[in-house]
Amino acid sequence: MPNNPNDSMTRRQLLIAAGAGAIGVAATAYGLTQTSDEARAQFERELNKLRTLIGLYEQMDRIGLDNILANGLSLMRGLFEALKTGIRLMRDGVTIAEKAWQGFQAALIALRTTVDRIAQMAGDLQQKFKAAEGLVVGAIGVALPLAESIASFFNSLLSKIPFVGEDLRRTANSLVELVRAIPALIEAVTAQLLKQLNDLFFQPTGKARIDLTLIDPITVNLLEPLKKFLGDLDMLITKWEKEFVFPVQSALDERRAVKKQIAEYRQQYNV
Repeated sequence: MPNNPNDSMTRRQLLIAAGAGAIGVAATAYGLTQTSDEARAQFERELNKLRTLIGLYEQMDRIGLDNILANGLSLMRGLFEALKTGIRLMRDGVTIAEKAWQGFQAALIALRTTVDRIAQMAGDLQQKFKAAEGLVVGAIGVALPLAESIASFFNSLLSKIPFVGEDLRRTANSLVELVRAIPALIEAVTAQLLKQLNDLFFQPTGKARIDLTLIDPITVNLLEPLKKFLGDLDMLITKWEKEFVFPVQSALDERRAVKKQIAEYRQQYNV
Protein backbone atom coordinates (compact mmCIF):
# COMPACT_ATOMS: atom_id res chain seq x y z
CA MET A 1 0.00 0.00 0.00
CA PRO A 2 1.40 3.51 -0.76
CA ASN A 3 2.85 5.47 2.11
CA ASN A 4 1.02 8.66 1.23
CA PRO A 5 -1.47 9.99 -1.35
CA ASN A 6 1.25 11.67 -3.45
CA ASP A 7 3.11 8.36 -3.87
CA SER A 8 -0.16 6.66 -4.90
CA MET A 9 -0.80 9.27 -7.56
CA THR A 10 2.72 9.01 -8.94
CA ARG A 11 2.56 5.25 -9.24
CA ARG A 12 -0.85 5.36 -10.86
CA GLN A 13 0.30 7.82 -13.48
CA LEU A 14 3.37 5.70 -14.13
CA LEU A 15 1.16 2.62 -14.34
CA ILE A 16 -1.10 4.23 -16.92
CA ALA A 17 1.88 5.46 -18.92
CA ALA A 18 3.60 2.09 -18.69
CA GLY A 19 0.40 0.31 -19.62
CA ALA A 20 -0.10 2.53 -22.62
CA GLY A 21 3.51 1.90 -23.66
CA ALA A 22 3.22 -1.83 -23.20
CA ILE A 23 0.00 -1.96 -25.15
CA GLY A 24 1.59 0.06 -27.93
CA VAL A 25 4.59 -2.23 -28.10
CA ALA A 26 2.43 -5.31 -27.99
CA ALA A 27 0.10 -3.93 -30.65
CA THR A 28 3.06 -3.15 -32.87
CA ALA A 29 4.41 -6.61 -32.43
CA TYR A 30 1.00 -8.04 -33.12
CA GLY A 31 0.65 -5.96 -36.26
CA LEU A 32 3.97 -7.09 -37.57
CA THR A 33 3.27 -10.76 -36.89
CA GLN A 34 -0.50 -11.10 -37.12
CA THR A 35 -0.22 -14.76 -37.98
CA SER A 36 1.89 -15.55 -34.94
CA ASP A 37 -0.10 -17.36 -32.22
CA GLU A 38 2.78 -16.87 -29.80
CA ALA A 39 2.72 -13.08 -30.27
CA ARG A 40 -1.03 -13.04 -29.79
CA ALA A 41 -0.72 -15.04 -26.58
CA GLN A 42 2.04 -12.79 -25.30
CA PHE A 43 -0.09 -9.76 -26.08
CA GLU A 44 -3.02 -11.22 -24.13
CA ARG A 45 -0.81 -12.06 -21.17
CA GLU A 46 0.49 -8.47 -21.04
CA LEU A 47 -3.04 -7.13 -21.22
CA ASN A 48 -4.19 -9.43 -18.43
CA LYS A 49 -1.31 -8.31 -16.22
CA LEU A 50 -2.26 -4.68 -16.78
CA ARG A 51 -5.95 -5.38 -16.21
CA THR A 52 -5.14 -7.18 -12.95
CA LEU A 53 -2.86 -4.40 -11.73
CA ILE A 54 -5.34 -1.69 -12.62
CA GLY A 55 -8.09 -3.71 -10.95
CA LEU A 56 -6.03 -3.91 -7.75
CA TYR A 57 -5.53 -0.13 -7.78
CA GLU A 58 -9.24 0.39 -8.31
CA GLN A 59 -9.97 -2.01 -5.46
CA MET A 60 -7.56 -0.05 -3.25
CA ASP A 61 -9.37 3.18 -4.13
CA ARG A 62 -12.68 1.61 -3.11
CA ILE A 63 -11.34 1.24 0.42
CA GLY A 64 -12.29 4.91 0.85
CA LEU A 65 -9.06 6.19 2.36
CA ASP A 66 -9.65 9.60 0.81
CA ASN A 67 -13.05 9.92 2.50
CA ILE A 68 -11.63 8.73 5.81
CA LEU A 69 -8.86 11.32 5.65
CA ALA A 70 -11.25 14.05 4.54
CA ASN A 71 -13.69 13.26 7.37
CA GLY A 72 -10.81 13.11 9.85
CA LEU A 73 -9.52 16.48 8.70
CA SER A 74 -13.02 17.94 8.97
CA LEU A 75 -13.38 16.59 12.50
CA MET A 76 -9.96 17.85 13.54
CA ARG A 77 -10.68 21.22 11.95
CA GLY A 78 -13.77 21.61 14.14
CA LEU A 79 -11.82 20.51 17.21
CA PHE A 80 -8.98 22.93 16.52
CA GLU A 81 -11.39 25.79 15.90
CA ALA A 82 -12.93 25.09 19.31
CA LEU A 83 -9.45 24.94 20.85
CA LYS A 84 -8.50 28.24 19.22
CA THR A 85 -11.65 29.83 20.61
CA GLY A 86 -10.85 28.43 24.07
CA ILE A 87 -7.26 29.69 23.84
CA ARG A 88 -8.47 33.15 22.90
CA LEU A 89 -10.99 33.22 25.75
CA MET A 90 -8.43 32.00 28.30
CA ARG A 91 -5.89 34.55 27.09
CA ASP A 92 -8.51 37.27 27.49
CA GLY A 93 -9.18 35.95 31.00
CA VAL A 94 -5.47 36.01 31.85
CA THR A 95 -5.21 39.57 30.55
CA ILE A 96 -8.21 40.64 32.65
CA ALA A 97 -6.73 38.92 35.72
CA GLU A 98 -3.37 40.62 35.23
CA LYS A 99 -5.06 44.01 34.87
CA ALA A 100 -7.07 43.28 38.01
CA TRP A 101 -3.84 42.50 39.90
CA GLN A 102 -2.30 45.71 38.62
CA GLY A 103 -5.38 47.65 39.74
CA PHE A 104 -5.25 45.95 43.13
CA GLN A 105 -1.59 46.83 43.56
CA ALA A 106 -2.31 50.43 42.55
CA ALA A 107 -5.10 50.51 45.14
CA LEU A 108 -2.64 49.24 47.76
CA ILE A 109 -0.25 52.08 46.92
CA ALA A 110 -3.06 54.61 47.38
CA LEU A 111 -4.14 52.84 50.58
CA ARG A 112 -0.62 53.02 51.97
CA THR A 113 -0.63 56.80 51.55
CA THR A 114 -3.92 56.95 53.47
CA VAL A 115 -2.65 54.59 56.17
CA ASP A 116 0.49 56.69 56.64
CA ARG A 117 -1.64 59.83 56.96
CA ILE A 118 -3.93 58.18 59.54
CA ALA A 119 -0.93 56.94 61.50
CA GLN A 120 0.51 60.43 61.54
CA MET A 121 -2.82 61.92 62.68
CA ALA A 122 -3.15 59.31 65.43
CA GLY A 123 0.38 60.05 66.59
CA ASP A 124 -0.29 63.78 66.64
CA LEU A 125 -3.51 63.26 68.61
CA GLN A 126 -1.71 61.07 71.12
CA GLN A 127 1.02 63.67 71.60
CA LYS A 128 -1.55 66.44 72.07
CA PHE A 129 -3.48 64.30 74.52
CA LYS A 130 -0.33 63.69 76.57
CA ALA A 131 0.51 67.40 76.41
CA ALA A 132 -2.98 68.22 77.69
CA GLU A 133 -2.54 65.74 80.53
CA GLY A 134 0.71 67.44 81.44
CA LEU A 135 -0.96 70.84 81.50
CA VAL A 136 -3.82 69.58 83.68
CA VAL A 137 -1.43 67.88 86.08
CA GLY A 138 0.54 71.11 86.31
CA ALA A 139 -2.63 73.08 86.95
CA ILE A 140 -4.21 70.89 89.63
CA GLY A 141 -1.05 69.32 91.01
CA VAL A 142 -2.43 65.78 90.90
CA ALA A 143 -1.12 63.07 88.54
CA LEU A 144 -4.34 61.59 87.17
CA PRO A 145 -5.42 60.48 83.69
CA LEU A 146 -6.70 63.41 81.69
CA ALA A 147 -10.34 62.26 81.72
CA GLU A 148 -10.30 61.75 85.47
CA SER A 149 -8.58 65.09 86.00
CA ILE A 150 -11.23 66.83 83.88
CA ALA A 151 -14.02 65.01 85.73
CA SER A 152 -12.53 66.05 89.07
CA PHE A 153 -12.15 69.61 87.81
CA PHE A 154 -15.77 69.84 86.67
CA ASN A 155 -17.10 68.25 89.88
CA SER A 156 -15.12 70.70 91.98
CA LEU A 157 -16.23 73.62 89.83
CA LEU A 158 -19.90 72.68 89.74
CA SER A 159 -19.99 72.07 93.49
CA LYS A 160 -19.10 75.71 94.03
CA ILE A 161 -21.80 77.04 91.72
CA PRO A 162 -25.28 77.22 93.28
CA PHE A 163 -28.35 76.17 91.37
CA VAL A 164 -26.44 74.10 88.75
CA GLY A 165 -28.93 72.43 86.39
CA GLU A 166 -28.89 68.83 85.21
CA ASP A 167 -28.21 69.92 81.63
CA LEU A 168 -24.90 71.43 82.64
CA ARG A 169 -23.95 68.34 84.60
CA ARG A 170 -24.83 66.07 81.62
CA THR A 171 -22.76 68.27 79.35
CA ALA A 172 -19.78 68.02 81.68
CA ASN A 173 -20.17 64.25 81.94
CA SER A 174 -20.40 63.93 78.13
CA LEU A 175 -17.20 65.92 77.76
CA VAL A 176 -15.49 63.68 80.27
CA GLU A 177 -16.68 60.55 78.40
CA LEU A 178 -15.41 62.00 75.14
CA VAL A 179 -11.97 62.61 76.62
CA ARG A 180 -11.99 59.17 78.21
CA ALA A 181 -12.71 57.55 74.76
CA ILE A 182 -9.76 59.22 73.05
CA PRO A 183 -7.02 56.86 74.40
CA ALA A 184 -9.11 53.80 73.50
CA LEU A 185 -9.63 55.18 69.99
CA ILE A 186 -5.91 55.83 69.53
CA GLU A 187 -5.11 52.33 70.79
CA ALA A 188 -7.63 50.73 68.42
CA VAL A 189 -6.37 52.67 65.42
CA THR A 190 -2.65 52.21 66.03
CA ALA A 191 -2.44 48.78 67.68
CA GLN A 192 -5.20 47.04 65.74
CA LEU A 193 -6.16 48.67 62.44
CA LEU A 194 -2.83 50.19 61.39
CA LYS A 195 -0.75 47.29 62.73
CA GLN A 196 -2.80 44.69 60.84
CA LEU A 197 -2.73 46.74 57.66
CA ASN A 198 1.03 47.13 57.89
CA ASP A 199 1.58 43.45 58.67
CA LEU A 200 -0.61 42.36 55.77
CA PHE A 201 0.14 44.93 53.08
CA PHE A 202 2.99 47.25 54.03
CA GLN A 203 5.99 45.47 55.46
CA PRO A 204 8.82 47.95 56.10
CA THR A 205 11.35 45.49 54.57
CA GLY A 206 10.95 42.58 52.16
CA LYS A 207 7.73 41.46 50.56
CA ALA A 208 4.40 42.00 52.23
CA ARG A 209 2.42 39.03 53.44
CA ILE A 210 -0.24 39.61 50.77
CA ASP A 211 2.46 39.17 48.11
CA LEU A 212 3.80 35.97 49.65
CA THR A 213 0.42 34.36 50.36
CA LEU A 214 -1.76 35.56 47.48
CA ILE A 215 -0.30 37.63 44.66
CA ASP A 216 2.94 35.70 44.02
CA PRO A 217 1.35 32.20 44.25
CA ILE A 218 -1.42 33.11 41.82
CA THR A 219 0.98 34.84 39.43
CA VAL A 220 3.77 32.23 39.56
CA ASN A 221 1.68 29.06 39.94
CA LEU A 222 -1.35 29.95 37.81
CA LEU A 223 -1.13 32.91 35.45
CA GLU A 224 2.41 32.43 34.13
CA PRO A 225 2.09 28.61 33.62
CA LEU A 226 -1.30 29.14 31.99
CA LYS A 227 0.16 31.71 29.58
CA LYS A 228 3.00 29.31 28.69
CA PHE A 229 0.57 26.41 28.23
CA LEU A 230 -1.65 28.48 25.93
CA GLY A 231 1.39 29.55 23.90
CA ASP A 232 2.61 25.95 23.57
CA LEU A 233 -0.86 24.76 22.58
CA ASP A 234 -1.15 27.50 19.97
CA MET A 235 2.25 26.52 18.52
CA LEU A 236 1.23 22.85 18.46
CA ILE A 237 -1.96 23.63 16.54
CA THR A 238 -0.03 25.80 14.07
CA LYS A 239 2.57 23.05 13.56
CA TRP A 240 -0.13 20.39 13.10
CA GLU A 241 -1.89 22.47 10.48
CA LYS A 242 1.32 23.35 8.66
CA GLU A 243 2.95 19.91 8.68
CA PHE A 244 -0.11 17.64 8.43
CA VAL A 245 -3.44 19.27 7.64
CA PHE A 246 -2.30 21.44 4.73
CA PRO A 247 -0.11 18.74 3.05
CA VAL A 248 -2.83 16.08 3.39
CA GLN A 249 -5.51 18.41 2.09
CA SER A 250 -3.26 19.34 -0.84
CA ALA A 251 -2.65 15.65 -1.59
CA LEU A 252 -6.38 14.91 -1.44
CA ASP A 253 -7.08 17.77 -3.84
CA GLU A 254 -4.41 16.44 -6.20
CA ARG A 255 -5.84 12.92 -6.03
CA ARG A 256 -9.29 14.29 -6.76
CA ALA A 257 -7.96 16.09 -9.84
CA VAL A 258 -6.14 12.97 -11.10
CA LYS A 259 -9.23 10.80 -10.54
CA LYS A 260 -11.24 13.28 -12.58
CA GLN A 261 -8.69 13.07 -15.39
CA ILE A 262 -8.81 9.25 -15.27
CA ALA A 263 -12.62 9.27 -15.41
CA GLU A 264 -12.58 11.63 -18.38
CA TYR A 265 -9.94 9.50 -20.12
CA ARG A 266 -11.93 6.29 -19.61
CA GLN A 267 -15.11 7.94 -20.83
CA GLN A 268 -13.34 9.38 -23.87
CA TYR A 269 -11.71 6.09 -24.93
CA ASN A 270 -14.38 3.77 -23.52
CA VAL A 271 -11.83 2.03 -21.31
